[in-house]
Amino acid sequence: MITAHHTDPHAQLRTLYVSLLTRQERFDEFKQLLSMYPAEAGEGETEPAAAAEVRRKLNERIRDWTGTPFAGLSSSQIQMWRAIVVDERINVALSPWKESNGY
Repeated sequence: MITAHHTDPHAQLRTLYVSLLTRQERFDEFKQLLSMYPAEAGEGETEPAAAAEVRRKLNERIRDWTGTPFAGLSSSQIQMWRAIVVDERINVALSPWKESNGY
């Protein structure tokens, strides 16, 4: 018998990270699916049908990779992941490695 239980979003995220870091082909597929998601897709009712289908497929693949009942990424979360992984944009304004942060 399977019972409902609270899922920790941080634990799910860690599981996703490990899955992507340990299998290059998973990371490559993750990046490919993210690149198919429109950069400016809306949230909820304004999300285009094609974007919703990409999000559904991505969440399905994440569940397959992690073997967990992953809650799924929202449109805004996918846009964040897309900016980091596909567009290679990350906020490094306060990065300890950034040269302009010299003492």
